[in-house]
Amino acid sequence: MCAMLKETPWPLGCAERESAPGRDKLNRQANGGIMVISRRAFGGLVIALMLALAVHNQASAQRGGSRSGSGTRNSSSNQPVPLLRLEVNRVPVDVVVTDKNGKPVLGLSKDDFTVTEDKKPQKILSFDYMDGTQPSFTPAKLPPLPTNTFVNEPVEAERGPLYVLYYDMVNTDLEDQGNVRQQLLDFVDHAAPGTRFSLWMNATGMHMIQGFTSDRAVLREAILSKGPGPHLPQVFIEGRVFGYQDSGAVMSNLTFLAEYLSGIPGRKNLIWLSGYFPIPVGPTIVGNNQVGSSSVAGTDYLNLTDLQKVMIKQTYAALMRSQIALYPVDLKGNQAENEGGDAVMAGRQMDAIAGATGGRAYYGNNRVEQMMDQAVENGESYYTLTYDPSNKKLDENPRTIEVTLANAKSMGYTVSYRTLYYTVSSEDVQNQHKKEEVQARFLAAKSADTLYANIEHGAPMMHDMLFSAHVTAEGEPVMATAEQMAQLEDSPAYFRTRKRDTTPKPLTPVKLQKYAINYGVFDPQLKSLAAHGGKPAMLEFAAAAYDGEGKLLNSMLNEGQAPTGADANGKSGGIFHAEQELEVPPGAAWIRLAVRDTLNNRTGTMEVKLPLRSEAASAVAGNSK
Repeated sequence: MCAMLKETPWPLGCAERESAPGRDKLNRQANGGIMVISRRAFGGLVIALMLALAVHNQASAQRGGSRSGSGTRNSSSNQPVPLLRLEVNRVPVDVVVTDKNGKPVLGLSKDDFTVTEDKKPQKILSFDYMDGTQPSFTPAKLPPLPTNTFVNEPVEAERGPLYVLYYDMVNTDLEDQGNVRQQLLDFVDHAAPGTRFSLWMNATGMHMIQGFTSDRAVLREAILSKGPGPHLPQVFIEGRVFGYQDSGAVMSNLTFLAEYLSGIPGRKNLIWLSGYFPIPVGPTIVGNNQVGSSSVAGTDYLNLTDLQKVMIKQTYAALMRSQIALYPVDLKGNQAENEGGDAVMAGRQMDAIAGATGGRAYYGNNRVEQMMDQAVENGESYYTLTYDPSNKKLDENPRTIEVTLANAKSMGYTVSYRTLYYTVSSEDVQNQHKKEEVQARFLAAKSADTLYANIEHGAPMMHDMLFSAHVTAEGEPVMATAEQMAQLEDSPAYFRTRKRDTTPKPLTPVKLQKYAINYGVFDPQLKSLAAHGGKPAMLEFAAAAYDGEGKLLNSMLNEGQAPTGADANGKSGGIFHAEQELEVPPGAAWIRLAVRDTLNNRTGTMEVKLPLRSEAASAVAGNSK
């Protein structure tokens, strides 16, 4: 069946990651829609794929496992509880419970926990458990895919929460940088199959080296890459020029990462690789900063400036909203005996940073990959509680959380959770970016609509809607018209700050490459769910092109209504076809695709790397076999 796509005025926005930290942009454009004509050959391919998936799902259902999208989800782990905005007054708390041997404690119930905020009891509204040792999503077995045909299924079963590997080269001394790349490779080589990582670096600015993936070969390639585009240098010698031990720069980077991850549901464990961690925990203490009056070994105590206090609130509020736990990993290794006092104080500072966010610090070990393994194991299984705080004021004051587990002490259990957050409203977040118009608009859009977060470059693949896509480059690049260039003006790659009472000059035309995207969506439940809700079966199709730096070049959002009748064979199955076109400026390295059911927000996403393979060459190679 072929869905009719139509233009929608709803603007699609995406973030870019520039060299300077904390600079996302928003693309506020609504490009024209296209009428859809299904391609028969592609349709046959989709049917073959979907029949394989249907058999897989039926078998899974007979085994008693829960099902979502094409693959199966672990029945012992429900969907992650989405983070509700502070205006809705729902606070999520991830609780890691381990036994004497550091292993996760299973089988606890909601009644085993009590929660207080500022020493006042809170009612637990929801309770869930993520068992990261078991697959959370198992993909179907698919037939070999034709050239340039892609399906939003991972290569292997996924497990656990999301992990961000953040290598802060600015705050790592040269002598500690030498073997980090090799230790990263060792860590990736023996990471548990299906664990999803993204890789970030702070050097001349914040750079995404690799978006979320569970493919260890892809991670290895990203770590070893020498460019072009963002890559990990062997050493970075200019740290003292780019914010070495600058608490403000460190907090800005963490806020940037939190804002990028906002809107993506569930816990994210941020493994922070660095030699120094100059981030305050609250408005009383600063670790290893270069300013300070009275001090003790390793840590300076001082009265913070108003700016620092504001940044502390913004950073910890952003980490809470995005459900991020910090796992600092010290790259200095074992400290010399004459540095013991400083090392002890630095370790306490790391413990405080991690504990405030529900993570754990690792230090005093020259085996970096071993500490990273321990961080992954510690954060892979957890309970998620949410509560509605009795104090409704959004006054930017700190709130302290205490979670108590019955019999924890007698059983030798360790309980870790976020102990601190700040009540910063969405309006305060907007004011934080009042000089960054597109960033403010983008964050507001992400808060209102989950599609903004899911269409970001490098965001995790989603499988709640299964679809395939055949992507082709149509002809040669053609010089853009004045109208097409006007449409590009709000995309991050071409955005220019507008000065009051002035009309900017038109952009210099560039050549645009047209890509045709043929979707096949498999969802037997779509029509029945729509009929039950008394609404038509509507799907949204989003496509966004990014350059090698992760900057948005252009995007398209279309809406289609699934046909209500039977197909040419008299069947009313759940296979839907749609076509979409995307005009892409020069420099494109990725095209990200999303399909969403507007009735219940189920979404599927995937990302296609450019350039595409030559289909003619692939056909010749196939015929020669």
